[in-house]
Amino acid sequence: MSKKIKLLPLIGILFSIANLTSCMIHPLTSGLYTSWTAHFGDHQQEIGQKEGKSCVTNILGLISTGDASVKSAAKKAGINKITSIDYELSNVLGLYGTYCVIVTGE
Repeated sequence: MSKKIKLLPLIGILFSIANLTSCMIHPLTSGLYTSWTAHFGDHQQEIGQKEGKSCVTNILGLISTGDASVKSAAKKAGINKITSIDYELSNVLGLYGTYCVIVTGE
């Protein structure tokens, strides 16, 4: 058996571990490709005039960087009164993903 064939299971295990420990994992994440926007909550929200978005980026399930806070999103758009908060997630094979907070307000 060649060395390359012996390394394939190890590479598969390492990739699986990296994918499962990713900060981009969410109950609505699929294995191949995910892209969704959602609102979590049980109340109606007004859609404000201004919109701000703040994101975290994840690479290989190993490196995450960014600021996906409501405060950061509001500050980017100059929002003082937040009227709605939504979330956006995208993920490709657990190799590259983004998680964003979207706020609207005045």
